[in-house]
Amino acid sequence: MFNEQKEEYSSKRNEKIPVWQSPKYMQAKKRAIELIEKKEYGLTEADFWILMNETKTGKMQYTGLIISHTGCLKINDKLEDNKKFDPESVIVDKEGYGDTLVFTYINKAQRLYETGEVSKSNCKNSYPYAMALKRCFDRVVLKNSKLAYESIYSDSEGADLTEGAAEELIGNEKISEKKVNALKQSIKNNKISNSVVKLILANYDYAEIEDIELKNYMNIVNDFISKK
Repeated sequence: MFNEQKEEYSSKRNEKIPVWQSPKYMQAKKRAIELIEKKEYGLTEADFWILMNETKTGKMQYTGLIISHTGCLKINDKLEDNKKFDPESVIVDKEGYGDTLVFTYINKAQRLYETGEVSKSNCKNSYPYAMALKRCFDRVVLKNSKLAYESIYSDSEGADLTEGAAEELIGNEKISEKKVNALKQSIKNNKISNSVVKLILANYDYAEIEDIELKNYMNIVNDFISKK
C-alpha cells in the first residue's frame, strides 16, 4: 500500500538503496489504513504518499506519511462544527520575523494556537498569501482531527518536511561503524543467537544493529550482556 518498495532510488548515490520502515511510519500507515477502510472522512489511498529520507547508514527511511491538501479539505468537511477550521480565528502578520508572512490561528474554544508561515526561502511561487493560509489551514485540521500526532504531515509543509525529518535523524544519530563492528564481534564471541539479537533489537524498534541510535546504545549493550 502507498506504493511501498523494498528499494528506493537515491539521488545522492545514483542507485537504489534498501528501505527501512521506521516505527513512526508504521504508526502513520496503520492509522491511514484505518481511516480509508472506515471511510470516516472519505479519504482514499491517493490522498497519501510516503515521506522518506536517506539515512547515514545507506538506507532510505520511511519517516511518515504525507496527506494532500485535498485530503485535509475532506477531513475538515467531516469534522464536528466546533472542530472545523474557523476563518474568523485567523490573524495576518505581514511583517513577521525575517520578512516572514504569517497567518496565526487562535481559537480559545478549540484550545488551539497554530501558525502558517512562508518566506522567500520556503516559497518560490507568486502566491505567498495562499500558501501561508493553506499551511495554517492544514495544520489546524490535522491538530483538530488528531492526525498530527500520528506522524501524518501535510503536503503544504513543502521542503520543510525533508529538512525537519533530517534534523530529527541528526538528533537521533546512529552509532558509529566502529561500535557496530564491536557489538557484532561481541555477539559472535558470546554465541548469542540471531533470534535473541532480533528480539532485543525489536524491543527498541530497530531492524538491524546498524539502526541503533546513540541514545539507546548502552541499554542495548546491557541487554546483550544479560544474555551471555
